[in-house]
Amino acid sequence: MNIQALVLYPKYGLANRLRALASAKILADYTGRKLFVNWYPSKECNIEWEELFVNRLERYPSPLSSFQAGINLYDDEKDADGFYWDMPQALLNNRADVVAVHTCRSFQSARMSQDTYKAAKSLFYKSLQPVSAIQDIVSTILRNYFEGHNVIGIHVRRTDHLSFTNKDPKVVCPTDLFIEAMTGILKNNPDVKFFLATDDKEEELLIKGTFGDALIVYEKATVCTDTKKGIQDALIDWLLLSNTSRILGSYMSSFTEEAGIVNRVRTDTIPGKERSLVLGTHFLLLRNKGLKNYLLYSYYYRKEQVIGLIKRTLGLK
Repeated sequence: MNIQALVLYPKYGLANRLRALASAKILADYTGRKLFVNWYPSKECNIEWEELFVNRLERYPSPLSSFQAGINLYDDEKDADGFYWDMPQALLNNRADVVAVHTCRSFQSARMSQDTYKAAKSLFYKSLQPVSAIQDIVSTILRNYFEGHNVIGIHVRRTDHLSFTNKDPKVVCPTDLFIEAMTGILKNNPDVKFFLATDDKEEELLIKGTFGDALIVYEKATVCTDTKKGIQDALIDWLLLSNTSRILGSYMSSFTEEAGIVNRVRTDTIPGKERSLVLGTHFLLLRNKGLKNYLLYSYYYRKEQVIGLIKRTLGLK
C-alpha cells in the first residue's frame, strides 16, 4: 500500500479495546496516518465490532504476524516499558509506510496535553453509534429512569478485576465502602438516584436491597464476556454509566475510567477498606512488574488520587 497507515490490533476486554481504539484514532489523526482496525473476538470480548456499533472500521489485509517488533510493530507485551509515552513518540519518528500497534492500553503523545487528549477521546466516544438493538434499550432507560433526576453512576467490578495483582477485588474494593459512600450522598441529597453497573449478580442484589427505589439497574439474566449478549449488555451498562452526572467506580478499572471520559464527568474510585490494602496492592505491582510497568498500570489512578488528596486537604472538594 502506498499510504501512511496505522493498524490497530486491540485486545482483551471491551473497555480496554475502546480506549486503545480511541487512542489510535487520535494518534492516527495527529500523525496524518490512515487508521485500520483489525478487531477479532476473544474469550475476553467474544463479539464482532459490527455487533456493537454502526460505525465502520476498515480492516487491514495483513495479519499481526506480518509485522516485526522494533521495526513496524509496537506491542505492549514485547515492548512494555514506557509504552504509554514512548510508543507515540517512536511512531511519530517511524518512517515505515505501515505500522501496527497491538495493545489494550491508552497511549498519548507527549506533545498533547492531558486535557486535550481527554477532550479528543470524549469526541471520539460520542461519535460512536451503537447498533439499534443496543441504542433502543439505552434510550428507553434514559427516558424512563434518568430524565428529571440527578443520577450518579456506581460501577462495582468483580470477576476478573485486578487478576494481574492476585488480589481479591472484594477486599481491595469492598462493597461496604460503596454502600457507605452512596449512603452519604443520599443523606445530603435525598432525591438523588444511582445507576448500578456490575458484573456480579450477588452484589447487584445486595445493593438493590439496600437502596430500593433509589437504585436503577439494567436487568441482565447473566453476566458473561464469552457471549455476544454478554458483551452487548456490558456496552449498555457502559453507555448508561457514561450518561450519569458523576461516577463512583472500582479501583484501576478501565470500564470506570473510560465511561467517565465520554462526557467528562467527575470520577472517583473505591481504593480499599484501609490505606494499607492500597499500598499493599501498589507494592505487589512494583515488585512483580518493575518500576516502569508499575507506573504504566497505575498512571491514571495515582494522578486521580493525588489530585483528590490535595483537594480534600485544601477543602476544595
